[in-house]
Amino acid sequence: MIHVVGLGLNAKHPGPEAERIIREAALVGGGRRLLERLNIPVERRLSFTTTADFAARLKTAARACVVADGDPLLFGIGATLLRYFPAAELTFHPNVSAMQAACARFGLPWHDCRAVSLHGREDPAPLFAALTHANLVAAYTGPGSGPGEIARLALDRGVTGWRMHVAEVLGQPAERLATLSLDEAAGRTWQEPNMVLLERMASPSLPLCLGLQGAGLAHQDGLMTKLPVRATALSLLRLEPGGVLWDLGAGSGAVSLEAARLMTSGRIVSVERKPERFEDIRLNIVRTGAWMVEAVLDTVENFLDGASDQNPDRIFLGGGATSDVLERCRERLAPGGRLVATAVLLSTLDILRHGLERPGWDFAIHQLMHHVSAPLGGDLRLVPDNPVFLVEARKPEA
Repeated sequence: MIHVVGLGLNAKHPGPEAERIIREAALVGGGRRLLERLNIPVERRLSFTTTADFAARLKTAARACVVADGDPLLFGIGATLLRYFPAAELTFHPNVSAMQAACARFGLPWHDCRAVSLHGREDPAPLFAALTHANLVAAYTGPGSGPGEIARLALDRGVTGWRMHVAEVLGQPAERLATLSLDEAAGRTWQEPNMVLLERMASPSLPLCLGLQGAGLAHQDGLMTKLPVRATALSLLRLEPGGVLWDLGAGSGAVSLEAARLMTSGRIVSVERKPERFEDIRLNIVRTGAWMVEAVLDTVENFLDGASDQNPDRIFLGGGATSDVLERCRERLAPGGRLVATAVLLSTLDILRHGLERPGWDFAIHQLMHHVSAPLGGDLRLVPDNPVFLVEARKPEA
């Protein structure tokens, strides 16, 4: 049995039970700084190196414990150990986390708080997903991802309606608390370690929901995917919470916005080549608070050639499919991923069909005929929209 001990905010006073476990352990594992603060003798220390080596050394010890800051199961070493040991072989001893302590300092209930860690991570997608779906976000920081950097990331994305609480060196004599705007936070330097809380102060002007109406969104005439097409396309994409969606030829970004309502985490990239439509997308992100949508001004061809990020597991191709674009989409889509493309012209449908038949992908063609009621002579008539084809395809796993 391996005991995993959370030390809270003050490692020098872990409490009687934690002290007993640490004292009786033949091997005490943890970060080098923490082991030094606990004055663990060198012959009983196991400093963290690589996860595999650390776990292998623990397995050889007769009586081992692992110590961690805060709570080991909240962005701590607990999740790492569970990849190498069955839960039955680990006994966790929780303690007050930095998130709990920071919320207590600022008087913020944390039962609905969304916690993310930016420590040692370059991808800010979890932060923007949290800002899209939560009213309170706790961000674990690290070198290069402190309060100033987080504020600048948010401002670059256009985030409004939020303020930042920063707790520096929590639990230490030099502890300092600050509540300020994102602009103010971006211009200051901060002591490490620190903890960031982001609090929503104003709701978006347009609630983020399915079935967004054109009257509430900025869009060019005729360049917004119709509501029934959006609904069908999103169902065919079969979006997963933590996936990556590329919305290519995004127009107003309506598909991206509704996808953000369905995806609780992950990343959405909305690509549009026309500057005026790109500005519409940015404005619609602000109106709905769909901060997890990243608007990109570029042609689809250039984006597919130059995007070096993680390949998507979902692609929505909103119009203008060419053989070249389809081929590049096939290449960039992750194995097992899904592609959904729209076509109004039969020539476009032909490109999609043959471009998916040749590599042997499974695909299906759907035709949508949508009618909506309109008044006529004191009664109602049904007015048809132009028929639209939706092609859904799945990339083979191999």
